[in-house]
Amino acid sequence: MNAIDFLTPDTEQIRHQIRNILDSYSHEWDVLAELTQNSIDAIRQADPEKGRLELIVNAGNREIALSDNGVGVDSTQIQKLLRPFGTNKVGRNKQIGEKGVGLKFVIFSSSHFELISSDSTGTFAAIVDDAAAWLASNGNESLPLRLDSIPDGQAPGTTIKVQLSDSDHPLFNYSFEDLIFLLRTKTAVGDTGFIWDEPLNCDIRFTYFDKAGKRSSRTFDCRYLVPTEPLKDHGTEELDTFQEWLLAGDRSDLEKRKRLLNKIVWTKGKRVQAGREIRYWSCFVPKRDFWNKLSAAVNVQADPDDELEAQVEKPGVGFTGGLETATKGMPTGIPLELKGRGEAGYLPNFYMLVDDPSLKFDIGRKSIHGRQQGSLKELAYQNFREYLNKVRKYLGGDIETDTTAWDRDEIFSEIEQLPDFNSKETRFVKRPNAQEATIAALFFERIGKGDFVDIRPLVSGYKDRYDLYALWKNRRVILEFKYDLSGVFKDFSDERKMFNEINALVLWEITESDRTLAARRGMTIDPIQNSPLVPQTGFPNASHRLSLGDANPIFIVEMRKLIAP
Repeated sequence: MNAIDFLTPDTEQIRHQIRNILDSYSHEWDVLAELTQNSIDAIRQADPEKGRLELIVNAGNREIALSDNGVGVDSTQIQKLLRPFGTNKVGRNKQIGEKGVGLKFVIFSSSHFELISSDSTGTFAAIVDDAAAWLASNGNESLPLRLDSIPDGQAPGTTIKVQLSDSDHPLFNYSFEDLIFLLRTKTAVGDTGFIWDEPLNCDIRFTYFDKAGKRSSRTFDCRYLVPTEPLKDHGTEELDTFQEWLLAGDRSDLEKRKRLLNKIVWTKGKRVQAGREIRYWSCFVPKRDFWNKLSAAVNVQADPDDELEAQVEKPGVGFTGGLETATKGMPTGIPLELKGRGEAGYLPNFYMLVDDPSLKFDIGRKSIHGRQQGSLKELAYQNFREYLNKVRKYLGGDIETDTTAWDRDEIFSEIEQLPDFNSKETRFVKRPNAQEATIAALFFERIGKGDFVDIRPLVSGYKDRYDLYALWKNRRVILEFKYDLSGVFKDFSDERKMFNEINALVLWEITESDRTLAARRGMTIDPIQNSPLVPQTGFPNASHRLSLGDANPIFIVEMRKLIAP
């Protein structure tokens, strides 16, 4: 019997694997993120007295060179390390990299790759030329790796030199200050540990040659760039400090406004969840234009107004609201979308960075596994509501005159952009924008117009349980108001509301997304067929039934069909 090594891939299979790796990357800064991650991991492992990085970017030559004083690479492992999905970090829990794809992404994005490393086994150089061209070809030619021994005497560490193959690579459209912003917010250079008093003792000397050959250079600590750093503690207030001040005396609203007027309020903390410690830092700005002011303070522009400037897109540059993620001190560059709940208009004023040591993300750092997104978003929503409840109304405006004008004009400007109803069936001018309060108001308006003659409301929101308790033909019924079904599905999941206790749902409309969500939960959405010969036996003006097993169905009223039949 002949034994066959059936796991050995051929050249085309290797190309296919590597192309999949490259296709998974899409950010302009991905090369810098992968190179710096490897260097920071090497420095953490070596644990020198002081970690040092030196990064040189030459836009004119499309060259990047990064040196570190980390642990170095074992020359006997270099061939394994450079293979697709090969890694030397297995079992190192404190290290960030583990998938074995980052260095391969760099190599096969290049026309020249050179790694010079020194450790206890000696010093060597590994060189690969024309890897991008080899990847684009279809032949069976091999891609040589040249290994050269170098006399000992070099300090431990690694230097990687890369010339990118893409002559129009967007990375080289960024300015010196833009690249510093990216390094400190999207790569391992922006270590987040210092926020919680666990700093990485490392700095970086960054030198940049623009396309015209102009040289700029700066040395700075490897620390995440939080939005309040440009203020140097001026114009900021820590949320806990404000709370302590409140408890120290009977403070009037005027005193609170004077203390917080036009300040950025921030907080940080830790939370144990599922056996892991999640760390967070957040802030809330009085007005959204503060993001542009903070960006200008570090010489970058978040949202260029000038049309010529806006032609060169620079994703990732500039402070803005949102939820950013990190793991083990490294910013992932992956944001999580926060959707409006209640006071959605203030979400853009809110920023949070969450550092989760067990965070898992895909190759290319585009998304975080769905199982972890929910808990991180919920943490953000809780923190956001804390700002709304404790400080929002004191942050801006004119103390001497109108204390609400600071945000009123901005909010009305947004409202004016919402689509109109253009319907004679309602007094409302604008369509609801994910607001269940508008749905409730439309429902009561239609009661006044006689669409629900048999319904007599008793009380709304009794004991914060359900939205409306009412009588329908002397029968007791419970109604819930939601913009769409996703809201009530979440209530079911959280066990805040019970399926068998609700008689009717009043929504804006049923969407295909609703049908998909219902099917995932084992529910069905069935239309109600109205006919002059067969009178309706369900809730008045209901268009569908939501069914779950043997439980009584929930009738669904779509307000859109009543307002715009």
